[in-house]
Amino acid sequence: MYIQQSHMRKLFLHIIFLIAIVVAHAQPKPLFSLLNSKQTGINFTNTIKEDDSLNVFRYEYLYNGAGVGVGDFNSDGLTDIFFASNTSSNKLYLNKGHFSFEDITKKSGVEGNGTWSTGVSIADVNGDRLPDIYVCHSGKFKDSNRLCNELYINEGVQDGVPHFKNVAKQYGLDAPGTQSTQAAFFDYDKDGDLDMFLLNHSNHTYNPFLNTKKIRATPDFHFGNRLFRNDRDAQGNIHFTDVTLQAGIINNALNFGLSVTISDINKDGWPDIYTTSDYTERDCFYLNNHNGTFTESLEKSFTHISKYAMGADVADYNNDGRPDVFTLDMLPEDNHRQKLLKGPDEYDQYHLLLDSGYYHQQMRNMLQLNEGVDEQGNIRFSEIGQLAGVSNTDWSWAGLLADFDNDGWKDLFISNGYLRDYTDMDFLKYTVADAQAAALKKGNFNFQTLDLVKQMPSNKLSNYIFQNAHNITFKNKTADWGLNKLTVSNAAAYADLDNDGDLDLIVCNNNEPALIYQNNANELTGNHYIKLLLYGAGLNTKAIGAKVTLITADSSLQYQESFPVRGYESSVSEELLFGIGKNKAAAHITITWPDGSLTQLQNIAADTTVTIKQEDTGKPPLPAMNNKHLFTDVSASSGIHFTHKENDFIDFKAEVLLPYQLSKLGPALAKADVNGDGLEDVYIGGAIGEPGVLYFQNKNNTFSLAPLQPWAADSASEQVNALFFDADKDGDNDLYVVSGGNEYDDGSPEYGDNVYINDGKGNFTKALNALPAMLSSKLAIASGDFDNDGDIDLFIGGRGVPGSFPLPSNSYLLRNDSQNGIVHFTDVTEGVCPALRKAGMITAAAFTDLNGDQYPELIIAGDWMPVLLFQNNKGLLQDISANAGLQNSSGMWASVTPADVDGDGDTDFVLGNCGYNNQFSANEEKPMTMYVADFDDNGVIDPIICYYIQGKSYPMASRDELLDEITSLKKKYIHYKDYADATINDIFPKNKIDDATIYSCNQLASGILYNNGKMHFTFEPLPLQAQFSRVSSAIVNDFDGDGKKDVLVSGNFNAYRVQLGQSDASLGLLLKGNNSNNFTPIDPAQSGCYMDGDVRNMVMLKNATGEKLIVVAKNNSAVQVLKCVSE
Repeated sequence: MYIQQSHMRKLFLHIIFLIAIVVAHAQPKPLFSLLNSKQTGINFTNTIKEDDSLNVFRYEYLYNGAGVGVGDFNSDGLTDIFFASNTSSNKLYLNKGHFSFEDITKKSGVEGNGTWSTGVSIADVNGDRLPDIYVCHSGKFKDSNRLCNELYINEGVQDGVPHFKNVAKQYGLDAPGTQSTQAAFFDYDKDGDLDMFLLNHSNHTYNPFLNTKKIRATPDFHFGNRLFRNDRDAQGNIHFTDVTLQAGIINNALNFGLSVTISDINKDGWPDIYTTSDYTERDCFYLNNHNGTFTESLEKSFTHISKYAMGADVADYNNDGRPDVFTLDMLPEDNHRQKLLKGPDEYDQYHLLLDSGYYHQQMRNMLQLNEGVDEQGNIRFSEIGQLAGVSNTDWSWAGLLADFDNDGWKDLFISNGYLRDYTDMDFLKYTVADAQAAALKKGNFNFQTLDLVKQMPSNKLSNYIFQNAHNITFKNKTADWGLNKLTVSNAAAYADLDNDGDLDLIVCNNNEPALIYQNNANELTGNHYIKLLLYGAGLNTKAIGAKVTLITADSSLQYQESFPVRGYESSVSEELLFGIGKNKAAAHITITWPDGSLTQLQNIAADTTVTIKQEDTGKPPLPAMNNKHLFTDVSASSGIHFTHKENDFIDFKAEVLLPYQLSKLGPALAKADVNGDGLEDVYIGGAIGEPGVLYFQNKNNTFSLAPLQPWAADSASEQVNALFFDADKDGDNDLYVVSGGNEYDDGSPEYGDNVYINDGKGNFTKALNALPAMLSSKLAIASGDFDNDGDIDLFIGGRGVPGSFPLPSNSYLLRNDSQNGIVHFTDVTEGVCPALRKAGMITAAAFTDLNGDQYPELIIAGDWMPVLLFQNNKGLLQDISANAGLQNSSGMWASVTPADVDGDGDTDFVLGNCGYNNQFSANEEKPMTMYVADFDDNGVIDPIICYYIQGKSYPMASRDELLDEITSLKKKYIHYKDYADATINDIFPKNKIDDATIYSCNQLASGILYNNGKMHFTFEPLPLQAQFSRVSSAIVNDFDGDGKKDVLVSGNFNAYRVQLGQSDASLGLLLKGNNSNNFTPIDPAQSGCYMDGDVRNMVMLKNATGEKLIVVAKNNSAVQVLKCVSE
């Protein structure tokens, strides 16, 4: 029996073994393979040893990690690896081939000076063609002068090992006492040698509201960033001179610098600087002035930035030849961790920070798409990280844009994790408070002990890798590509460690060994590559600052710059590796050297390494660039000088869970020839306390204020929309002004609309008693002769009941009953179409005859509602939306523009929506929902918005936000962890949910509603570039003169609550038509269309010489005027 059991056991184990082999072979090999230390010989661990004298309470950047740098230090053609260490010896590993490395640290002399090492920079500083190593240092020490950065000059190979000597003090680069994060070497003055930017950080926390101006104006060379110029003398001796202040570099103690990246971002031939800063101080964007100085230009180029900005990279990820900017922050992907970290909305604090000189910041990763340089010379960016799918990667450090699968498009690696999470709201609110109380009870004021540190939750997280989807978005490939190991990672670098033509990864961790990932793209993908080794002339031997454009046979373009300091505290390979997909060669390669000279190569075979020396090349001229744009900004010369100034009202004070402010919906904008001179004039509405204005167009292509402005008497109302039409049937254009907003109580007289009658010469008089009492907040207006009696009737769309979001206010169908010059409109809503009265929170409407019976149909759209179509049956309107293909069209609609977009002779509609660039998402399977009820029986309705995160619907509100609205939940959700996984069904009893009114939203895209005939429509989203933000206005016209209709869209929406942030990525977009329902987005750099700001409306008219003008009205900003120059 024993023998039989033993045999069966062996047989069972054999079967299990065979199954394991089969399963292993069935699993596809991931793109990256994690190699173990026995194979590589790399056993470096960045060890953080905490005690009472060294912990995060004593040094806030204790867990920030240390950097890594790569270079061929012994000139054998293999890339070696240098690791900096916080608490022990640095490590240098010599690459022996086949992922085998040898520790040569002691032999080479790079152990370090015993203080806290941080960032690593690899560059040939002394111009002898050997890579040197610069190591930064920071930390809290009693003797701050112990902190000295190190510059290890490579003295060449002896006994097979490169030897180094620290000459930082001799060169003037030791920066004693400085808290340094990272250094970047580059030739900022283009004199042929390498200068150095030193990124530093403060080690004191500051109250952002106290003495801010004084601190910002006071130089601090220990905490502030610094610029050093390489001043080699006539004898060849190198010494660096601190030129920080004279070069225009901001230098003060508010700085918490965490990364620096160099790039010629505006492509003017001179290197620029982008630095990130932690906490409240803004990042800095320095444009090179070509004269040894820089101009800080962040506000002119970026609309918002990361709040706790950490690592960064600058690279052209969408292959348009322009460098984009990516910065890292700490917003989690999953709902649980989001809810653990999010507190109150802090609207007041946010605006106090703005008033104190800080900038618009949000806690998430930012992907800043380079949109080119506008007419004023400012480089412009659209922040699209949410749309691209890379905004939420938790506590992230290094971001590296590189082509890891060799398909010709840069992918994105992100390191992630933190040793102890002191941002956990339960820890901050309860654990710290309990520790403080316990210490005080014992008479001890020092509660920040090691025991308290150990109560902080650890934050091991997976790193991320995203594959470029070739359409300005990314796909999360972390698990598929084998990078889902949970770690506490920070610094990272890439290099082709085995010279097989793909990029391997080196990732540094805290308190566990560094990770070496072998890239298997060469084996798995079938994609090809070309690797370039650049050798510069003179002292910049590695050609730092060179730029390469590569074009393959299929006309695909790639662009890279040779600046090795990237990501976080690290330096990547100096080799430039281009994946070229299935192409067998590169058709054309252009190298622009740092001094502007060029090298051009033709037909470079795939899978080769090409060495290019600057000294062997000539200087062929660059082809002439065609800089003619379709649009040009003529605002300054137009004569329209009106700035909309929003009144100071904070909706969130009264409505805690409001997703956005409804008091900021203006200004109104309308156009018509009002004085009979054949030229169209413009009316622009004002906010509360600010009168609207009428501008006459003049025959000299300018505008001037009309002499009479009677609407000034009605400035107590918020003028949110306007329409010129012939109200009294006398042949001229009268003016209707819609009043809306959220400031007054429902029923207040300030919500009354106004009609102004034109005498034919542009002189207006307010019509009294022309309208029924409509004392509610409204927004939409549409005109049409719905009863076909020869005059113009109106539809006025209600926006919402003030203070009671999302309850709709009344909408009105107004029949024109004017007679004998006496204007009078009658509310016929109940008799003609009762369904219109409370149809929704309507934002846009249009009358148009869809079936040719002379009775126009009405289409309306709005917030949290479907698009509704009402067929006109000889003066009676009937909702036919469900049969018209609109049954699943619920969205956050902002605009409706009727036009024959596809040229088939019927009317289509361009529909503006909120777009994809948001934290929230929605579709038919996973819609956004809003549960509306008085959940706590206090007489006030509560709107609970929910959306899907990782397959499950959760409330949008943080715990604090929800408890501010419904205080009775405070006992249920004492701790944040209790709320972190709560759904709407967990929070409220079933009977409350059953009694709630449920709104849904399943479409966020702006798009075109194509008319299929017979009152049926098909919705097609516009290209992704039109989904950057809300589309508030659209114009359909042939702008480029090719005989095909184009679509011009504009928008943005800055009234969102602080947690959501501004939606401001749109600069306006021209969609070039081709008469086949397809549109090609023409980016602003090509079209010249830069319409930034919170655009509410735009109109097109012609000037006296027949040129097309676009007048753009913006909330809380100046009116803009563009001229179309195609004709």
